[in-house]
Amino acid sequence: MSRTTAQVDGLLAAAGEACRTLPAPEVTAEVHRRLVAEIRLRLPGAERAVAAAPVRSRDWYRHLKVIDDARAAWEAKGEEPDLRVGPMAAALRVGELARHLRKLRAYPAEGEVGA
Repeated sequence: MSRTTAQVDGLLAAAGEACRTLPAPEVTAEVHRRLVAEIRLRLPGAERAVAAAPVRSRDWYRHLKVIDDARAAWEAKGEEPDLRVGPMAAALRVGELARHLRKLRAYPAEGEVGA
């Protein structure tokens, strides 16, 4: 199934809305799962960019930082959301993951199309 950049835009909008409205953690949980899935899909593209960049170049370090930061956030926030947390904590976790997905947008996921 091909995904579109519009779908990623929608996901990021949903994450932003969760941060503004603080829905119940059950509602935020679906956004959390989708963010983690999208991050996982984009990491291979970022890894390919690192491999293609000259070692220790600015681009190499930049790509590596995006990868390391996204992985650290994903590992810290969990593959699956913790439904025991309150709405504020759930929204903050979603917001953190969304920030990293915004950086990973520069690396197309396999099967992604422009519209």
